[in-house]
Amino acid sequence: MHHCYMPTVKYFIVTILILTLTLRSTAQTIRKTFSGWWADTWWIFDFYKDATYNRVSSGHYGFTKVKGNYKINKDTIQLLSGFKNTNGTVNEFYLIDRDSFLIDLTLLYEYKVTNESNLISFSSRKRYDILPRPDPNLKFYKSYNEIDTLVRKAINQLQTKDLWYLSDSDHLNIIRLYNTVLGSQDKKFSLNLYNDFKNILNEKNYIHEVRKIYDWTIGIGIGYIISKLQVEIGGSPNWYSIYIPK
Repeated sequence: MHHCYMPTVKYFIVTILILTLTLRSTAQTIRKTFSGWWADTWWIFDFYKDATYNRVSSGHYGFTKVKGNYKINKDTIQLLSGFKNTNGTVNEFYLIDRDSFLIDLTLLYEYKVTNESNLISFSSRKRYDILPRPDPNLKFYKSYNEIDTLVRKAINQLQTKDLWYLSDSDHLNIIRLYNTVLGSQDKKFSLNLYNDFKNILNEKNYIHEVRKIYDWTIGIGIGYIISKLQVEIGGSPNWYSIYIPK
């Protein structure tokens, strides 16, 4: 009796655990449709209770369909498949905001919960309000050797890549270097390396072109605030928009 009882209990416990995990997995799915309009295109996301999704588009971008699996962690949807090779129109992570909006955490475009009566009726905005605001007193101290290294890296990127293909972090570094080098009277920044940096910035017409890549507004210091990067270029930029030599 003893030897028969223990396996039975063991299998019972395993079964309960499997059922519990299954229920938890089921609870972390939704059945909702979100849609929005940007880039002269309608975009519609359908999420299903079986942890699959569809994304269709119609308009300027074309009639496309993407499908895959997803999971939810608290207020964030993570797409597990299907988002690659979509030219960046579908990305891995999306924020569910107040149960009414879906926000692409890469593009920052929002999509609104929709149904048959209001399907395809929402003009998407970029939700810069969800980005953390930098501490106005935040300062980035760099040694001259560190700044030299960053400038060499920036020069190489500007020489070998189209500005559109540089990452956000690359542009953030270039903007801070721009402010540091062009806004300083430090004689160090008149040496050949820095002159090369200034020259290629002029050749690329950097300030003008970077404003085509990112949304911007005029800052208090009369520079341009690049909204997505939370940084200011030109004018009298705030502390977190420059490198401070030490």
